[in-house]
Amino acid sequence: MNRAPVLLSGGAPPDRAGWAQEAAEVGGRPLVTVTRLEQLGPALIVRSAVLFVPDLLALGDAGQQLLVRTLTSLDERPKLVLGLARSESSVRQAGLVREDLHYRLRMGLLNLDAPGMREAITARRAEAARRAAMPPPRPSPAARPPPPKAKARPAQRSRTAPRLKSARTMKPAKKTRPAKAKKGSKRR
Repeated sequence: MNRAPVLLSGGAPPDRAGWAQEAAEVGGRPLVTVTRLEQLGPALIVRSAVLFVPDLLALGDAGQQLLVRTLTSLDERPKLVLGLARSESSVRQAGLVREDLHYRLRMGLLNLDAPGMREAITARRAEAARRAAMPPPRPSPAARPPPPKAKARPAQRSRTAPRLKSARTMKPAKKTRPAKAKKGSKRR
């Protein structure tokens, strides 16, 4: 799952929540929603989740500082989907968002008030609802893998065939010495 943070500006609260829900579904992760500063610390511990903050300004400077620390840490963290009720530029000009936080979120900035964005979100939701209502496709017979073949059994030897010894099981032949003559007997 892509863990790059996303900053959603503008749009209605259901649009921002829908975006976070879709990010959680695509990643197969639970969605954790944080609306107050007290909830942020425990939510950041859930590393395999999508953490959604509907309005970043509700966390205040302390919450933003904790998010910066989380983003600069090398530890594994949840995917962050942060929302702003107002436009990003107006919030930044008013000094309500920390510059170091904005710097880390600038690549994932998404303006939901941009022309055509609302229609794109509506179309994505309709497509997701249509896919959820459809039964899962059944694989065609041609696409099914062939059944596993039975392992070949080693050939059995017949009872009448002689048993051959392998080189490993054969005993070495005894060496024979030439016969020595017995003491006391002379050959003539």
